[in-house]
Amino acid sequence: MPLTLRTTLCEIRDDLHALRRMVAARGQIETIEGIDALIGVAEAETIEAIRRIDRPA
Repeated sequence: MPLTLRTTLCEIRDDLHALRRMVAARGQIETIEGIDALIGVAEAETIEAIRRIDRPA
């Protein structure tokens, strides 16, 4: 499958979720809070970018 902006954005979002699970397993609460903030921004940006990509030209 060719790598696209949409794919890349989704992979970054998924990687942040994986990182959060790993940090949560270690019980690092402050780090989890920082990752949660990054996930929120990444998800919002991903949704907006995908909407722009999917808009008809």
